[in-house]
Amino acid sequence: MGSVRPLNVLWLIDHVCYDGSLHGGGRLYWNLLPAFDPARVKVHPFFLRASPEVRRVFANAPVPVEILDKGKYDPTALTTLLRICREREIDVMHLYCYASSSFGRLVGALLGIPTVIHDFDTQIYFPYPLYLKLLDRMLAKKTGRAIAASPLCHAYMRDVRRVPEARITWMPHAIPEERFEAAAKADRTAARDALGVPRDAVLFCAVTKLGPERGNEELLRAFARVAKERPDARLAIVYKPTLYHVVPAEYAHLDYVKKPEKMRDALAAEVEALGLGDRVYRVESLDDPEPWIVACDVVVAPFLNQRFSSVYLLEAFAYGRGVIATDLGEQREVIRSGENGVLVPPGDVAALAAAMLRLVDDASLRRRLGEQAAQDARRFRVSAVADRLADLYQELVAERNAPAPAAERA
Repeated sequence: MGSVRPLNVLWLIDHVCYDGSLHGGGRLYWNLLPAFDPARVKVHPFFLRASPEVRRVFANAPVPVEILDKGKYDPTALTTLLRICREREIDVMHLYCYASSSFGRLVGALLGIPTVIHDFDTQIYFPYPLYLKLLDRMLAKKTGRAIAASPLCHAYMRDVRRVPEARITWMPHAIPEERFEAAAKADRTAARDALGVPRDAVLFCAVTKLGPERGNEELLRAFARVAKERPDARLAIVYKPTLYHVVPAEYAHLDYVKKPEKMRDALAAEVEALGLGDRVYRVESLDDPEPWIVACDVVVAPFLNQRFSSVYLLEAFAYGRGVIATDLGEQREVIRSGENGVLVPPGDVAALAAAMLRLVDDASLRRRLGEQAAQDARRFRVSAVADRLADLYQELVAERNAPAPAAERA
């Protein structure tokens, strides 16, 4: 009896970044592809299309990705996918974003290949076109599973894309294994010395972007209250301006959303107006925020919109840092208030300040939150996520191969 081969799984995504910053799907491609057990799963990764920036970013990716050079309206993508699925004996398709999930599910229906669709955001940059509505309605019940990166996406998949509730699962960011390796070697004192942070300060850190509804202004106002009462408190805002490829309609009236220099100036002006001076570190770098996470005592995620990701929140868990976060979206799913972090109402400056003051004063609570966060991080590490996906793929293949119920055969 011959050995059982690993499942061939096609990964297809429309695109993975616009300005060099990987979005959720791009992060999974980069971090998760090397983590699969080759005895269980062989992933065949593709981009539907790729800008020059994407090609540069992925030139040294840990797993090579093939680029189809197909536009989202290009019907030849169907014949290309049909050929790839046949040539590579694809067992399951994992499809990210709209064009990929439309083309892929059509091919899956034609060839009897189970499909997984994966969303990281809702349709906010463009109107939801009629052809996508029709395809979503037609293909919803043919979708094997749907993976939502957040509760917002879960509701969107169910209510707008019409995927049956029972087929939708939630999967947040996967923490790269190297974060755990780095955390094991991390030295808080050495990090503070290198960054110029006083050793005895209580340091809060927000890893974020600049732009509307990020909650940075509320965080600064809350910290101003903390700073008045606790001279040993410090705040680091590690950031990058949001660079919109298309401005969402809800932000179109804001004159600064496509002007990074105005975002930077506004942040600096707010720090100055609140009299925070050298109590706030403004660090424009999302390429390497880890030294600040290592140096800090607590990570703060003050988002006002549930659309924003908890990527750095979870990575802070890997470093054993508790989190203060607003009570919405992914944060509500990840944080158990009082156990691995503290939740506060979005936009409530007084509540945020009170939570920060409590953690300044209670070192034992900071320690307990961090210890629990480090334990919780294990279930989000890429190896654990890869195993869960492999189980999902095998489950779909088993469902496809199961004999039809007697009533259907009659």
